[in-house]
Amino acid sequence: MDGLLIDSEKIYFLSARACSADYHYGLTDELILSTMGLNLTATYQRFSDVLGIDFPMEDFLKHERVYHKKFLDDLGLQKKKGVDELFAYLDQNGIKKAIATSTYKKRAEMFLQMANIPGPIDHMTCGDELKESKPEPEIYLKAASAFPFDKDEILAFEDSPNGILSAYNAGLKVVHIPDLAYVSEEIKEKSFIVLDDLSQAIKLIEDLNS
Repeated sequence: MDGLLIDSEKIYFLSARACSADYHYGLTDELILSTMGLNLTATYQRFSDVLGIDFPMEDFLKHERVYHKKFLDDLGLQKKKGVDELFAYLDQNGIKKAIATSTYKKRAEMFLQMANIPGPIDHMTCGDELKESKPEPEIYLKAASAFPFDKDEILAFEDSPNGILSAYNAGLKVVHIPDLAYVSEEIKEKSFIVLDDLSQAIKLIEDLNS
């Protein structure tokens, strides 16, 4: 969802960066970007691994939420390019779609509504329903289990390295659509294909089904 359907990773990046600068938390841009695709627990672990176990996560979250609301109010949430075209195509052709997001369900539903993402969504798996975060495969295994499809019939669209690894580890074909997060060549190689945006997915699906 974040960074793929909606331009929300930018909001997170800007708010975390501003919060760190003003309160001297010591977060680098690289560290912030490395947490994209992770749920809250995994993000805390990443911060602790880099900054030490005494990193004040609760304090950071309290302050970061203030910045997040400000940037959200100022910038709004925009759909990523190609969302409407792809969703219309999927609906017209009876192709199921699911969202697998590390964002907690209540916030995910709010973001989808704010960005005016077209429904219906056939299934959602969210971060608060999981024991393990991306890059572990649990989120994609859970999402895929909602449908009577073989894994080779499923395409997973991802923008972050954590998401790519999660879908790949679940045995799915991964379509990489780059956003803010840096993806190494090693991880890119685990993708089935790299596209510029979601509008290009229509031709990909047609080619795979021909």
